[in-house]
Amino acid sequence: MKLAYSSLPCDGWSIDKHIAVCKEHGFNGIELREGPEGLIFLGMELEKARAVGEAFRKAEIAVTDLGTGVCFLGARDEEPQMEHLRTAILLAEAVGAIGVRVFLGNFAARFNTPLQPLDEANMVLLLREACDTAAAHGREIWLETHNEYAMGRVLRPLLDEVGRGNFKVIYDILHPLEDGESFADTIRLLGKDCAHVHMKDGVRSEDPLDHDWTYTVFGEGEAPIQSILQALEEAGYDGFYSLEWETKWRKELQVPGMEPEVIFPEYTKRMNAYEGRRRTS
Repeated sequence: MKLAYSSLPCDGWSIDKHIAVCKEHGFNGIELREGPEGLIFLGMELEKARAVGEAFRKAEIAVTDLGTGVCFLGARDEEPQMEHLRTAILLAEAVGAIGVRVFLGNFAARFNTPLQPLDEANMVLLLREACDTAAAHGREIWLETHNEYAMGRVLRPLLDEVGRGNFKVIYDILHPLEDGESFADTIRLLGKDCAHVHMKDGVRSEDPLDHDWTYTVFGEGEAPIQSILQALEEAGYDGFYSLEWETKWRKELQVPGMEPEVIFPEYTKRMNAYEGRRRTS
């Protein structure tokens, strides 16, 4: 089982600290969040990005993807987002990450949040352009299951319409559940295009207007993790299982004992336990 983590909660960490954490706790991949406080950021020299990638390669740690915050609505004025993505593709190539993560749609934590309109026809054109640009640099565009495109039954037609072999999916295991789609249906619809998996856990909110689940320590929530792992294996998935620990966004995780230095080793311990049970069942 290939384990990774997102650098999202690790602002200010050095390359050496990331490598030490990976080696100590059994991670063989890392997902680099692009941003001003991370190792990879817009405006950095490509040569410096190459040096980051080389450090991880020497340590035999795969850089799985570059996690951008680029999000398309299909609007006619999204050239700034596209330019951001073009730059991120060059950075991904330099650091050695095959995937570049993007989003679609509206981020809405509550069901009564006002939403901006989506233009899916134009979105398809933008995604084709993004994929073609990425392909010219040997990269892939990885769309996370999120927002209006969290569920397989919504995302599957879009994948088919875009029609690019380097257009793949990051399956975030919670977001389709938040929208009411079973993990079995999500994996059935998206499994063949799944390039990466975001692992996390949570519980449903007691507030009926809350769309988002409340996040918990991995393995202590309602996500059927053991069954998800089994279904992914049966679907032929052989990529990384990456912990996305969202202390930056989630107030419930911004408490003592939730630091990545505490959570990361617990994640690998629990994932290895899940794997052991699956192998002996």
